[in-house]
Amino acid sequence: MFALAQSILTPFIVNMARKYAPAVLGGIGLVSTFVALLIASFFPGGITITGIDTWVLASLIVWLITALGGWLLPLLLLRGKLAEPAPKK
Repeated sequence: MFALAQSILTPFIVNMARKYAPAVLGGIGLVSTFVALLIASFFPGGITITGIDTWVLASLIVWLITALGGWLLPLLLLRGKLAEPAPKK
């Protein structure tokens, strides 16, 4: 549920920030992560986060892991492609 909420919310939040608050564009990942965690916590059997400190840390940790994954996974996947010899024509 979290991944679905984040993938739907991120473009919406980016467009709203671009339109109404351009200075906020750098923190869009954090905002969309927080909102996705908030939505995921509303579902029964979902995650439970209590306390402001926990919300802030959860948002930062999930955002950091997602950002690192988005940056490192393509490098790891491309490494395998670049190591393969090019097919002969």
